[in-house]
Amino acid sequence: MGRCFLSHQIDALNILHELQTHKKTRSCDGDGAGQSGVAPVRRCESRRLKTIAERARESCVTRLIDILTRLISVEEDLIKCASQHERSLLRRKDSMDLKNICLRMALGEDASCSDRDLRELRDCLQLIVRNLLASVQDENSLPSTMTRHKLREISNSFPDI
Repeated sequence: MGRCFLSHQIDALNILHELQTHKKTRSCDGDGAGQSGVAPVRRCESRRLKTIAERARESCVTRLIDILTRLISVEEDLIKCASQHERSLLRRKDSMDLKNICLRMALGEDASCSDRDLRELRDCLQLIVRNLLASVQDENSLPSTMTRHKLREISNSFPDI
């Protein structure tokens, strides 16, 4: 059951990676074939310079991707350690919200990230981390202690937007 919810987060991570890749290839010119029918060599030297705000957003997306990657790793470890009798640690709504935010970002105008999108993505990830922390808070085992430590590290690494 937890693996199903985790798959939404993995899908969200893949969407964010595609969004980053799309931005990098979009900033280069020479996408189409030339008049001779031969595809021109891509030249990124002539691309326009990015504004400070665009660079900050890209940096923020990169940091949020890193956080999501670490979060997925922690959740996979939790699923491996959880017995079949334990309730699911992942909440379907949170995972679906995360995936929907990433889809909206990817389908947005020119696949650009607005500050609003980044705040929503960050807030959703923070909510998932808080919920996971709450669900392992009362457990008193070595894996739970390690998980709480990892989740607190993740919680402290969120960027300001």
